[in-house]
Amino acid sequence: RHWLNGASVSILKLIRLSRWALMMYSAVCGNFIFVTVREALPSVLSVLRKLYLQNRAPGRLLQLIKGAANKKLLNAALFQLGWFACVLGGDAIAFVVTATILCIHQLFVVNKRFEWSLIAIVAVTGFVVDSSLAHFGVFSFKSSSLFYIPFWLFCLWVLFATTLNHSLEWLKNWLWLAVILGGFFGPMSYFAGSRLADVALSSPPLLSMVYISLCWAVLLPAFYLYIRFREVQ
Repeated sequence: RHWLNGASVSILKLIRLSRWALMMYSAVCGNFIFVTVREALPSVLSVLRKLYLQNRAPGRLLQLIKGAANKKLLNAALFQLGWFACVLGGDAIAFVVTATILCIHQLFVVNKRFEWSLIAIVAVTGFVVDSSLAHFGVFSFKSSSLFYIPFWLFCLWVLFATTLNHSLEWLKNWLWLAVILGGFFGPMSYFAGSRLADVALSSPPLLSMVYISLCWAVLLPAFYLYIRFREVQ
């Protein structure tokens, strides 16, 4: 009986931790989008007002979308849409949504020559890292996988790569902050995904999150170092 009581308490604590993690991740996503919206909204409203007064809305719509601030807004919104589509929809939906987002990204967001090489490098790096973590049992998947990870998780890496030069570009000059945010919010994203998809963290889950945290604390600043290197070139 004492053992059952202890197990019940542990399960309740784990449930509370799961809820807290989901709330934190949702708050971060919401906060991230809010900051981007706050930055872009004045520009959007100003341009819309001018277009309305000049009665030239159809001809200027693409210019509105391609504005620098509006690119960040579009990029952030597309990533969040893609995250939920991949985690909740599975491989087929992830492929369709990711392909669509990449087309939109090319049409309205891309502004640097090395954009697609960056996306490829980040996606391949993420695939190797997550496959390694899955191979060593940090997390596992119930569904069929692309080698060690499902295809939808690979799509998530592709979508994440599209944010580095745009809605997350501000982190480029704050590498120490990239270490902290990567180390904290990287594993939180995986934990939230484990509550919504068929991802199972190894036991104890906290140890899995520590391993993921270490990986992200290295990966995120490394990606920005690569971006800075390419910009100098």
